[in-house]
Amino acid sequence: MVKFFQSSHSYDHDFSTVSLAFFNRYPNPYASHVLAADTIERYVDADGKLHTTRLVLKQGRLPRFVKPFLKHISESWIIEKSVVDPKQMEMETWSSNLEHRYILKVEERTTYRREGAGTWSQNQVSFVSNFAGWGVKDRIEKWSLDRFGENTAKSRQGMNFVMDLLKEKGLMHFQRVQLGHDFK
Repeated sequence: MVKFFQSSHSYDHDFSTVSLAFFNRYPNPYASHVLAADTIERYVDADGKLHTTRLVLKQGRLPRFVKPFLKHISESWIIEKSVVDPKQMEMETWSSNLEHRYILKVEERTTYRREGAGTWSQNQVSFVSNFAGWGVKDRIEKWSLDRFGENTAKSRQGMNFVMDLLKEKGLMHFQRVQLGHDFK
């Protein structure tokens, strides 16, 4: 059975700041589980929309009941695709895990849209386990759903951290942070 997580959120930042923060949200102090983020494709189409594909390497803790099936694996590659429409001030994102899909497939879709002086986001995530062994399937899906709710709050904190840094200290300071300098 597929499990779903949905949420919406309003950011107190304009669309340009939110979309810039999205592409530059790693590293931040709320995302220590992200080990790497690499852009593998970026282009502007005939309509002026920016298309980006990235690979993100994440590390996470697994529940005890899954460890026998994954052994010592704690890292997973995520593919992330996005389309930014600067005319409509809207961004659509999609991401999914590339590994361990036989145990759990996670797909996340998020829409960011200008709303007055701020930006509104709508998020939907689906969790599907194809693992049929020993009654673990439902536990995997439930654990993932519960965990995702917790991670959403951290993700928003990270986005807000990056947006505040952009607004307070400017782009030059932000770029120094991206190069591995201090978060101060």
